[in-house]
Amino acid sequence: MSDVEISGVETYLVANPWKPWVFVEIETDAGVTGIAEATAHDKPRTIAKAIEEMSDYFLGKDPFDTEQIWLEMYRDEWFSKGVVNTTVCSAVDMACWDIKGKLLDKPAYELLGGSVHGDRLRAYANGWYTDADGDPEGFAEAAERVVDDGYDAMKFDPFGTAWQRMSKKELNHAVDIVRAVREAVGPDVDLLIECHGRFTAGQAVDIARKLDEFEPTWFEEPCPPDSINSLAEVADKSPIPVATGERHMTKHDFFELVTRTAVDVFQPDLMNTGGITEGKKIAGLAEADHVSIAPHNPQGPVAGAIYSHFCTSTPNFMIQEMFQTYDVDWVDDLLVDPLEVEDGYVEVPEGPGFGIELDHDVVAEHAYTEDKVHTINLFEKDWEKRAVEKR
Repeated sequence: MSDVEISGVETYLVANPWKPWVFVEIETDAGVTGIAEATAHDKPRTIAKAIEEMSDYFLGKDPFDTEQIWLEMYRDEWFSKGVVNTTVCSAVDMACWDIKGKLLDKPAYELLGGSVHGDRLRAYANGWYTDADGDPEGFAEAAERVVDDGYDAMKFDPFGTAWQRMSKKELNHAVDIVRAVREAVGPDVDLLIECHGRFTAGQAVDIARKLDEFEPTWFEEPCPPDSINSLAEVADKSPIPVATGERHMTKHDFFELVTRTAVDVFQPDLMNTGGITEGKKIAGLAEADHVSIAPHNPQGPVAGAIYSHFCTSTPNFMIQEMFQTYDVDWVDDLLVDPLEVEDGYVEVPEGPGFGIELDHDVVAEHAYTEDKVHTINLFEKDWEKRAVEKR
């Protein structure tokens, strides 16, 4: 036990146009502040209010007591597994790890077991195909630019607005998109096929078999996360390795994946599933069954820095998702020292804790208001209306 106490908390809502970011700072009576990110798919004000409402769990506590704080926040909230609750648990936990590193003058990864994978982590690109307009040629041209940017792995969703099933015409169009991308980038680039939890088990298996000729590295979230049976069926029958986990909360959900499915890659989102304390336990469950870890990260730059410390200290880490190269042009300005992403690799910040600090002037300049943000609707039939202005 240290003699440091958590004394306050501040949240900052930032208007990323397609998904509002929520940044969190936990203050201590030692004058050291820990940073975290609490971005969910939407509802930034709900998350910020929940942090305020749950502050009795952590105010006055020792930031070194991450296990106790996490246990009480999860156990004592009746609907423990709700994503709002687990996102609050995540933010507080990660900020405490940042505080620990700063007080001990050590980078967070050293407190998590040390570096296994070095200071540069392989990443894959996402967010690169927003201008492809659902067209194979558009996808191919955008994919070539990703390779030109230095990436040798990229993820994309070729399935338009599909839900549950696809017509033959729609499926053939999706196959044409994947074929076009493979032909554009060549055989040595990892293609990661994103399904966004769209399909029935039977439809997902059929799709996987048709895409197998293009040698995708994985087939992501083929079924909605609320059916472990459907996921198990796809993982058993798919010729492509299955990845999932972004909408699974805490070690309890991942235990079910380990024991009831043959999923090859786990994708926990530390911003939502329980933070670093829970993330390391999830990684341990996966490692025991020789399952790889490739965290889900469609979040902001704070999340990217946090993931770098988690990933380099995780033995079964595979690859890290990054939107940063294709995000808003002011994304790097949000941090005093921007997270470096170059030639498809993320550099682990070397300062104490996570090695980052918010630039509060830039954060204030891009403060969230509803009129600045558009919600992505994956099932909108009109491609031009998929980003719908919030009313």
